[in-house]
Amino acid sequence: MDAEEIDLLTGSLRSVFAEGGADVPGQLRELGWDDVVAADPASATTLLFTEKGRALSAAALLDDAVLPLLRAELPADLPGEADLVCYPYPGSGTRPSATPLGVTGILLRRPEPDERLVIPVADAGGVSLAVATAGAFAVTPLPSLDGSAGWYTVSGPTPTARYDGNAWTAAATAAHRALAAELIGVAERALELAIEHTSSRRQFNASIAAFQAVRHRLADGYVAIAAARALLAASFGDVSGPEPVVAAAAKARAGRAHALVSAGAVQVCGAMGATLEHPLHRYVNRGAVLDGLLGSSAELTAEFGSMIRATVASGGRIPLLVEV
Repeated sequence: MDAEEIDLLTGSLRSVFAEGGADVPGQLRELGWDDVVAADPASATTLLFTEKGRALSAAALLDDAVLPLLRAELPADLPGEADLVCYPYPGSGTRPSATPLGVTGILLRRPEPDERLVIPVADAGGVSLAVATAGAFAVTPLPSLDGSAGWYTVSGPTPTARYDGNAWTAAATAAHRALAAELIGVAERALELAIEHTSSRRQFNASIAAFQAVRHRLADGYVAIAAARALLAASFGDVSGPEPVVAAAAKARAGRAHALVSAGAVQVCGAMGATLEHPLHRYVNRGAVLDGLLGSSAELTAEFGSMIRATVASGGRIPLLVEV
């Protein structure tokens, strides 16, 4: 995908997300987005979710990236189609929060009672998959920093019938890439808001963006986003480290970039950046919520540490995530 194609698709996506509450998946189908994904999955995923983050869209597009991978491993004779994914509750990392003792998790939109949920379940053998209608569970709005995300908690008994869950690793890898791109989009827009504010505010007969301390904060944010974008691109390429690990590293780096940008943007915007009048708080909150889904930057970093310790203890070599 060349620069001209990316510019054209970016404009189209911004028009789609500008509709707000419209049927985003339907508009993407009309746009022929499936063909774009088939032609260049890496560029399409990065572009779509980056623009979703910039727009603060609440569309449940992550399910569209994850569900096909899970459906492929489910029995063909299951009644009905799988409609939503039950994601691990924040604080669980990548491992499912549902267990054989009960289901707890996150849905990215409110389901209809007859819609079917795919529920990854953590058990002694690893991960299995369960499928059940949403009406069998308690579904309530998720209280969080960002109520506009439109997420819901789901809880109830774990279905007895469960299926092979090997696809969960690939599904989590796809989700980590998409979430990394979305976090990058949120951070990019937060940085732009900080630049706009500091460029328009003046002290001592100069814009405050000209002050060295402010410029350093903004530059640090730009570098953090660039590093996250580079690692995300590497996660789609031919890397020497395990693919799931590199994708998780991309999400962790994107989460750290967002945290750094948010702290710097709030500081350079001063009191205005902390008010509800200014839109910056919406990007700070959305990124914090996204960071917690499928493993926060802190949780994923701890997982990397455990992986490296286990590798060294067994006499193995530490995998190289990106060639330098």
